[in-house]
Amino acid sequence: MDYIQHIRKTDLARNTSQIIRKVQRGQTVLVENHGHVEAAILDILDYHILRAVTSHYSHPARIDPKGLGSKDLQDLRGVQEKYDLVLAYYLANAISLAHAAELLELPALDLQTRFIRLDVPIHLGPKDKGDAQAEVDAARNS
Repeated sequence: MDYIQHIRKTDLARNTSQIIRKVQRGQTVLVENHGHVEAAILDILDYHILRAVTSHYSHPARIDPKGLGSKDLQDLRGVQEKYDLVLAYYLANAISLAHAAELLELPALDLQTRFIRLDVPIHLGPKDKGDAQAEVDAARNS
């Protein structure tokens, strides 16, 4: 499936609702004017993921060796801060994909699919017994 669609600016104006539905299903839309791309429209969760990955690689966060739990996310000011912190831990191999999905309140398969589509590294398999148990717990709660 091609995840990128090119449309003219006039088509965006005429078909806004239809295009937004496509974007919400994972398609990125590039808006063109006279053959030149002027804007990209993507799903808000994809946006948060891409910003968090960029943030991680440009300003790596300090990773607590104790791990990351839902209590650590309570005092964050916004959605982007939550994604930044969770994905920093995930990209540093400090938490599993399943645990990251649980903390972001997403199904693990949805997060994995988004990572594949967005070329975010996939870390599969637990790194230790505690990580394996966390994955089992996350799967049970999905």
